Amino acid sequence: MPSSERRKDQRMGLSLPVRVQGHDPDGTPWEEMSATTDASYGGASFPLRHAHSVGQVLLLSLPLPRNFRQYAAADASYRTYALVRYTRGGAEKGRLAGVMFLGRNPPRGYDESPGGRFRLPSDPRTEAPRGERRQHERVQLFVNLRLRRRDPAGAMQEEQTVTENLGRGGARVPTTLPVSKGETLTISSLTGSASTEAVIRNVYIGTDRVPRLNLQFSDPAAFERLLAAAGAPPLPTTPRS
Repeated sequence: MPSSERRKDQRMGLSLPVRVQGHDPDGTPWEEMSATTDASYGGASFPLRHAHSVGQVLLLSLPLPRNFRQYAAADASYRTYALVRYTRGGAEKGRLAGVMFLGRNPPRGYDESPGGRFRLPSDPRTEAPRGERRQHERVQLFVNLRLRRRDPAGAMQEEQTVTENLGRGGARVPTTLPVSKGETLTISSLTGSASTEAVIRNVYIGTDRVPRLNLQFSDPAAFERLLAAAGAPPLPTTPRS
């Protein structure tokens, strides 16, 4: 854990039932029962089978000990919004989510985009280094594609989508899949005759409230073969200055 993320309060190994309520990037609500692996005044950890990512806001209900509460000391169940600060594999019942308690109220902007991702004021900016900035121009080009991913339980999910812009290095596509930044998807033509992989560099909600993915292709040459299979015209070859 980075020094800027070190806990000010030590967590105790504590198993408590916790009801977790969250939203997918498209705003679809979900709910899951879990049990904490540790807890403290500032946060807790618990496994989740549902897809989740850093920056996601969850609503928790759990019988937290009184000395760990910020309010509602007499209530049987402690309800608090929480921010996912890390997630990692290895948990028997899903990925382990480490959360920081936010309190009674969600962060600003949550009501408009409950499936969005939120940062703390102290979080470092995550701008890409110069070497990762877009090297190829994007053009407005609509190409029908199929996206595939495996959920945390191993089941395959897929959908048909269409590119909104496109270049040799990546594309922007709308989606309804419950995906997270950093995931790798398989992209294929609708016939399945060509496919390649792409990394999700960003997930955001458009003004039309439709989630969109900024994708980076793992193999631009393979993606060009995919475009040919989809019947798309050749892309421009002039790099962005």
